[in-house]
Amino acid sequence: MENKKVIDKIRKLMALAENNPEENEAIAAALKAQKLMAEHGIELVDVKDAPDESPEIIEARYDFNSGGHNMSKWKWRLAGIVAQNFRCKIYAVGREAIVFYGLESDVTIAQEVFVSLYKIGNRLANRLYYSYKKEGRSTRGVMNDYLIGFTDGVGSALGKQCKALMIVTPKEVEEGWELMSAHMRTMRNTLSSRGDLEARAKGRADGASYASQKQLNA
Repeated sequence: MENKKVIDKIRKLMALAENNPEENEAIAAALKAQKLMAEHGIELVDVKDAPDESPEIIEARYDFNSGGHNMSKWKWRLAGIVAQNFRCKIYAVGREAIVFYGLESDVTIAQEVFVSLYKIGNRLANRLYYSYKKEGRSTRGVMNDYLIGFTDGVGSALGKQCKALMIVTPKEVEEGWELMSAHMRTMRNTLSSRGDLEARAKGRADGASYASQKQLNA
């Protein structure tokens, strides 16, 4: 009975994550669902009323819109952080798409969290850029510095949950990935920094706020 209550709660949280127009609330719901599944050993097949099925390894692709700063390298940095904390792997398809690889339950939530944080980070970086411009300050590199901080903040917040739940990438995912990635090449994803400490500090605070454990307890 207790397990059924948890599964029902996870279903509601995942529905909220998928359908909520408020990105911060969607992230909070997805993180809470992941936390509950990790704590109770529940997989997505249990949530979908299919306990006779084995957990399935899937790939989920997200395509980016072309043009603008949204196509900067920061997306790979963010995706790597999210994947690591949700027991997934990632790879790029050219410069146009990113693919999450892992158990269906993990991939579903990881992609939801990534997409929400990616949109939020871009929006806030653009907002900071125009505020600098309005104030007559140099805007050179400000978006990169902000987004470096933003991903650092996300990594710090998600890492706390990952460590607390002792989350480890499943053996079958690691083994499958080892075979799959044997001939893949590494992509450089280093962001160039102009050393704007103010922008970086703001980004770090915002990133931690949007992906913080405090939201999990809401």
